[in-house]
Amino acid sequence: MKKPVFCALAALIAASVCVASAGCGGKNGSVVEITVDGGGQNAHFNSTKSMIYDKYANPYPYNTLEKIAEEWNKENKGYKIKIASSSLNNDRETMAPALNQGTAPEILFYLGTTIAEDMTKGWFVELNDYLEQPNKYSAPGENGSEHWRDIYGAEEHATTFAPNGKKYTVELEINPIGILYNKSVFTAAGITETPETFAEFMQAQDKVNAYAIAQGRGDAAAANYLCPYYPYYPWYDSVIESSLYGEYLEYYDVIKQDGVLDAQETARAYMTKDAQGTRLYSPDDARAKEKARLTTVMTKYYPVNFESYYAEQQFTEGNLAMMEVSGGTIRRLVDSVDGKFELGVFSYPVLTQKPAEEENGDYYTHYNVDRHVRRGLSGYATGWAVTNSAVAKGQDVVEKCVDFLMYVTSYSVNDRLINDKGFSIPLSGNSNYTYFKSLSEDYEVDSKDETTLAWAAVCPGGALNKTYYDANYITRMEIIKAKGNQETIDLKLAGLLSSFTTAVNNIYKQNSWDKTKWPAYTGPDIT
Repeated sequence: MKKPVFCALAALIAASVCVASAGCGGKNGSVVEITVDGGGQNAHFNSTKSMIYDKYANPYPYNTLEKIAEEWNKENKGYKIKIASSSLNNDRETMAPALNQGTAPEILFYLGTTIAEDMTKGWFVELNDYLEQPNKYSAPGENGSEHWRDIYGAEEHATTFAPNGKKYTVELEINPIGILYNKSVFTAAGITETPETFAEFMQAQDKVNAYAIAQGRGDAAAANYLCPYYPYYPWYDSVIESSLYGEYLEYYDVIKQDGVLDAQETARAYMTKDAQGTRLYSPDDARAKEKARLTTVMTKYYPVNFESYYAEQQFTEGNLAMMEVSGGTIRRLVDSVDGKFELGVFSYPVLTQKPAEEENGDYYTHYNVDRHVRRGLSGYATGWAVTNSAVAKGQDVVEKCVDFLMYVTSYSVNDRLINDKGFSIPLSGNSNYTYFKSLSEDYEVDSKDETTLAWAAVCPGGALNKTYYDANYITRMEIIKAKGNQETIDLKLAGLLSSFTTAVNNIYKQNSWDKTKWPAYTGPDIT
């Protein structure tokens, strides 16, 4: 196991005073304090100031993490887990200086979108070897009891690694994801079933728009506009992207074969060509242009000033029929609507090819999309990292941090941690929240189909660095504003290609990859 190097004399002295069963602790019987930043992607886990419910002032009273810490403290004499009063919330303006100065909490909520930039800074402890060990808190025969990593599904777990192949975070929850919809609007618009395909999703948008026009609410610039669909964040785009490229995943996923296109495999796909000289992947290739077309189609009813559109407020007020959501947003919106109208949730519709008898092909693709992303769940969320602050306190503190992470991810403890909050699904999958349950059921069905893809199976925007991730998002916004003008779209994709090339070159050099060792491409010509 890779561990920080310490002075041999100091290690010898430390070993002589440690008690194996209780750990080292501080000097002269003092207690070593380990601070935990209880942040999360769906909701933070810091204790609220009061446990008295108030619909407006304190709608989600919570202190479960604090109770769990107290339980752990009783069994680990000489150490004390302290839950921070508030989370840094992955705010880089605060978090990065603290990590640089070694003053960050020993266990820190960290969102991995910037891990490519941060992985060589010495901020976090590498966890790969720890994850190969048994989780001593997992019940015998339970996932995790042989290898801690078995708590997670292999393909979804693979998306949480850094581009250098190292693991720096332990994830705490499963993220439900889909589309929340206004059942009352659906009924009024004559929509009797939730969409299962992209074509049905677009037909539902058409019906909502027709209903809006009939009600005098069809002006996309008006305050009372009834918008058919808008995302909290456009996750559906990555689902469509993976579906379009899924046909070639077996030819992309060849270095670390785990069902996901990682950073090195992204670089190889771009740098490798087929027999006709076509790159295996490029952000301006034919399928990228098809993704841009589908993005244009799916956003055709966006409000005029869509960049400043506040989707949550509009949905709560009944002015938005369908909204992309993940666990935390589902819970907040359901509670905010509070019965004012009926709600429902459905998983992302699958992209399909145009039937021969269908006249309008705009809502279909001509590409092979037999493989689709598993619906309902987007994998694991809320990564907690062990920081350089723990390292500075000693290897025993690092080990205790890891031990606490094992404790909070063991299924029995994790069920309490997550379900008491109610904003996501615990690692065991045990959730009875109605709006999560149906999404979980879709995921279970899809998981039994071996042709289905993991979330972000082919998603270079998330596989590379934050700069390219942002460029990808900005390009999407420009494509929407282009309103189908192919010349403008091609120009924007060319700009994205420039950002992509820079990102690939930087990450290739950063990791000292050797392309001569990459597997040769022997598949079909890329179309």
